[in-house]
Amino acid sequence: MKKNPFTQAQFIASAFEKESFPTLVTPQGKAMPEIAIVGRSNVGKSSLINHLLRNKTLAKTSSKPGKTQSINFFTVDESVVLVDLPGYGYAAVSKALRAGWAEIIDFYLENRSALQMILFLIDSRRTPTGEDCAFVKWATDRRIPLLLIFTKSDKMTESERRKSTLASLETLHPFLHASPIQFLHYSIKDPSSRMELIDKIHTLLRPHGSHP
Repeated sequence: MKKNPFTQAQFIASAFEKESFPTLVTPQGKAMPEIAIVGRSNVGKSSLINHLLRNKTLAKTSSKPGKTQSINFFTVDESVVLVDLPGYGYAAVSKALRAGWAEIIDFYLENRSALQMILFLIDSRRTPTGEDCAFVKWATDRRIPLLLIFTKSDKMTESERRKSTLASLETLHPFLHASPIQFLHYSIKDPSSRMELIDKIHTLLRPHGSHP
């Protein structure tokens, strides 16, 4: 992947069923690698996307968990795709809707050949749950590059953040199969967070089709 500046972003589609997943290619006709953004409801996925792409309205934000109810696709610099998956966990929605989300998310993660990397968001103030640990194990088992992003880091002191991060990494470590842990802290109030994330993406994203 060339070093994209992440300056030209475009919303492409919202998919409520697997038949609606778009096929996205570069102007040269090559399949665009996809980066999935995963995390619990209200972890700050939409805010991170808007901050990363410098567009305050591209992804819909809400104080009410469960706002994202579809898989949303955004192209970046006509060469890579950000894929916003519905948040899981405590969203105040019906069991039937949660079951529908689980089905489409599972299908995307298990079958999408363009998936090349996962940004896994965790609230800096929270300890990873059983669901978080299970997802980390799933991604590690499949050798998909995984970047842990501790969101809302500005809501803690440096000492609190350090202590919380160490506790979270210790909780997740048994599920990583000795793989090195890649992580960063992210705050939409800190401009340097954006560039740090872009640099990490460039480092971790492998050429399309390189993972088993």
